[in-house]
Amino acid sequence: MTVPPVLELTDEEEEAKYYFTTLFAAFGKPCDAGTPADLQTHLPSWFDEDKFKLGQKFYQDNRFGILQANLCSLLVLLADPKGLRILEHTGKSSTTETARKRYVSTFMHMSDWYECELEPGSRSWKSLSQVRRMHLSASNSAKKRSLGFINQPEMALTTFGFMGFPLIRPHLLGIRYDNREAREGFVHFWAVIGYMLGVEDEHNMCLHRLEVVEMICHTVMRYVFVPSLQLETPLLRHMIGAIVDAFTPYMPFLSYESLMFLTRRLVGIPGYQYSVDMKKEFICRPILTEEDLKKVTDYMEPRDGYRQVMAMYRAIFSDKLRIYTIKELPDEINQNYLGTAVAGTNGTYTKLAVEDNDNPEQPQQQQRLNDAELQLNDLLGLKPNQQLIITEVADEHEWSTYMNDSRLKQLSARDQTNVRVTARTLNLSYSTIGRFANEATLSFILYRIRRLQAK
Repeated sequence: MTVPPVLELTDEEEEAKYYFTTLFAAFGKPCDAGTPADLQTHLPSWFDEDKFKLGQKFYQDNRFGILQANLCSLLVLLADPKGLRILEHTGKSSTTETARKRYVSTFMHMSDWYECELEPGSRSWKSLSQVRRMHLSASNSAKKRSLGFINQPEMALTTFGFMGFPLIRPHLLGIRYDNREAREGFVHFWAVIGYMLGVEDEHNMCLHRLEVVEMICHTVMRYVFVPSLQLETPLLRHMIGAIVDAFTPYMPFLSYESLMFLTRRLVGIPGYQYSVDMKKEFICRPILTEEDLKKVTDYMEPRDGYRQVMAMYRAIFSDKLRIYTIKELPDEINQNYLGTAVAGTNGTYTKLAVEDNDNPEQPQQQQRLNDAELQLNDLLGLKPNQQLIITEVADEHEWSTYMNDSRLKQLSARDQTNVRVTARTLNLSYSTIGRFANEATLSFILYRIRRLQAK
């Protein structure tokens, strides 16, 4: 047997790997504990006011693209199975009205962070204190109902939702990225915000140098968001649908399918490369091993919040590159085959007849595979005539061969138009006239949203 060579990591990859190893060890550490009244707000010792203001300016100079990124990031963060269940438990995002109220409030908080001085008594200071108290209340409530609690890794990865796409996918958002100092200021801004929301320094991804932060973001994309955005559950569709219904009256060219397409395009999932510079389209090398990821899932399996959706996490946390596709089965196949996934010789998971689950001679490992797939099918809401096909890709080079825009043709004519118009509008930000037009449109949309908040 040929033993594959050991991958020699770069300095940036080594630092990113160490960050994740430390982060994974903190799944049992709450972001905050006690009661909201116990929380105290203060600036970190490493706060740099000049860098912080540079980060605020980076936002002001790129508002249109950053807010588009934040909209897509909502989908990315909702794709976390445990976090989504905690959010559903709050009852504040499941309907059109509650979603509108929640996310308008989120936007107003974020606006305060970007636009105000960060000092005791300021709007920004009060906002951050309020958000942190709300997170702790939600975490305590979820824990009482056996849904788990909000932990350090979850809050750390939430930071990506605000800064990850603008940092490593700016060319798809019309964001100017030729000023290193401005980008470093943006990273510092989110390091401070993360600290103020309870992320400890050792888990704060934005406290590393710029190249390491970028590598951490690329690693998050490969090992978390690329797989999770392909596994679309009924609850995820419901929660995203509520967001779309809430903001369709205020945002042109917004629909569920087009927003999902644009988000998967940002994440870099194969099949969504419409109007993409393929020279900039890549997925990072495998810096985490099967053993690293197994430690995570082994920790999760018996614990509240994770146990109920463990099949999803086992599908997400894999050292393999995977493409997930749901296939409609012909009636004759559906009647004779049940969904048991085992690796086929071509790298694609195929259907095999399942042995009797009551047979004591059936290998225990096969039984676990059967149970895991049944749970995954249930969580994904698959119908009896649907099958989850899992294609395992050998390496990053083979992954690139799957890159195309084939998924666009599967959308309705209206949704295709939504995607094309949004992509072209974002690209207009690189011209003076286009930038002015986008800012004017955005200002009108934000005016209407603020009017909505005032009501």
